[in-house]
Amino acid sequence: MKEGTTMAASEELGIIGVDSFHYFVRNPERSRVFYEHGFGWRPLVRAGAKLVADTGQASTVYQSGDVRVVVSTPESDSCRAARYLKRHPAGIGSVTFSVEDLDRTWNFLANRGATPIHPIVETREDGGRFRHFSITTAIGDVAFRFLQRTDYSGFAPGFESVELDPAQRAPTLGFKKVDHITNNAPTMAPVKLWFEHVLGLEQCWEIEFHTNDLNPTGANSSGTGLKSVVMWDPRSGMKFPINEPLQPFFKEGQINTFVEDNAGAGIQHIALEVEDCAGAVKSLREHDVAFLQTPGSYYDAAPARLAKKSVDVTKLAHKMDQLRELGILIDGQPENRYLIQIFLQDAATFYSEPEAGPFFYELIQRCGDPGFGEGNFRALFEAIERDKVTA
Repeated sequence: MKEGTTMAASEELGIIGVDSFHYFVRNPERSRVFYEHGFGWRPLVRAGAKLVADTGQASTVYQSGDVRVVVSTPESDSCRAARYLKRHPAGIGSVTFSVEDLDRTWNFLANRGATPIHPIVETREDGGRFRHFSITTAIGDVAFRFLQRTDYSGFAPGFESVELDPAQRAPTLGFKKVDHITNNAPTMAPVKLWFEHVLGLEQCWEIEFHTNDLNPTGANSSGTGLKSVVMWDPRSGMKFPINEPLQPFFKEGQINTFVEDNAGAGIQHIALEVEDCAGAVKSLREHDVAFLQTPGSYYDAAPARLAKKSVDVTKLAHKMDQLRELGILIDGQPENRYLIQIFLQDAATFYSEPEAGPFFYELIQRCGDPGFGEGNFRALFEAIERDKVTA
């Protein structure tokens, strides 16, 4: 991974980081309980009456650290949320990036063939400026928005502060920022080329595997696999994995299942960096947040897998027994640099409702490893397949 490189395209794009992401749902109360009770996030602002009337959707912004999610529900059949939800279950409809110089970003993207949804919109309030524009993407119905605030202290025009409930759970879990945004598509080529040729991003990693090759006789009757590349923006460090299904058992694989359940390509999960992953998982479990189950065989094989990367698990701050107990995954690099991560259940599974959508979150803690956790891809898939065979 070329962490030390600098690209002219990345500088011209000028992304500082993820400002927020927009989640379209039909059940705002369920989202409120999840973010406030489960995650311990505070409602930051809410769309005022005029903004609701103008946009046709009700929106609440939840925040912890530098992570902000805008949860929107349709109030009219013609609003953006309603149009999205006519075609898809609940899911991420747009991602907003803060940029250094909005005019430079606009000119850069216009010259590379981006498709604007609207021109730059500017609002002036109390001596400050809020400027933004949006473009279409190759990720299904997901849009990207770019914004710049200049002496503007609010979230966005038309939003009003939310009076906090004194009884609400305090945000103590140490959410820091968005680490990466993972996209699933029936074919990755157009998505990858869009990131490369329109946004000017660079490929930093790729993998291809299928668990069918665990059986050298080829007698497996099932299996799952994927092709994956990671595009990244050197300036901000943002990473965008892109996954596509891999045959055999193409239709049964988890990537194709997501595409079918989502009615097209989309954002599969967003990884949130946390200060203390183990502590966060303990607390979240106590508040009814459910995680993907990790088979015991994954932990049986982990020390030997990490030793091949010059990682001695006996010398790490996180012990394997603790990770096994909590279901947390681990990957590493030489000199005992490592990261730990865990995936939440997708919303449709968690709520036992397909319309809740296949989107989910990942929690990640970096302990000196700036990588992507690539060792966990195959290790986790293989462990799940082994458990199927021995079950």
